Amino acid sequence: MNQIKFMNTTLERLIEIEIEREQTAGDPEFQQWMKEVGVSTRYKDPEPILRAREMNASYDFTKISSKRSKLSSYIIEVLIK
Repeated sequence: MNQIKFMNTTLERLIEIEIEREQTAGDPEFQQWMKEVGVSTRYKDPEPILRAREMNASYDFTKISSKRSKLSSYIIEVLIK
């Protein structure tokens, strides 16, 4: 059977982990324990930001800059005339 793996973990196991995490976070006893020990509940998934950085790093923005520069020059010439 073909299984999708991410860092030696199957996709099915990742889904199970997420379900377990949601169940744990929703447990009133766990929430009380979090308050008692002063653990922050704020969490931001860094994955979208990291993916955006990776995509930006792989893209050549110089092409856009040169086209934008040429377009700006053309617009200025047209407006001056």
